Amino acid sequence: MVRPGARRRGHATAMLAAALPVCRQLGVARALVTCDADNTASRKVIEANGGEFEDRRGVKLRYWIRTGN
Repeated sequence: MVRPGARRRGHATAMLAAALPVCRQLGVARALVTCDADNTASRKVIEANGGEFEDRRGVKLRYWIRTGN
């Protein structure tokens, strides 16, 4: 979560990008990341980090992100 006064500056995108190598070190080759279907900002963050849309389940969108090479 990014506080309202700091939004739209790339912080969430950078946080997710920083978490992916940690996932890789833990042995996770692909991470499942979800967001609410009406949360455009979160969807953009996921997609900016290489999220590949899988499907929608109820109100949630599901994306897979590769954690490294």
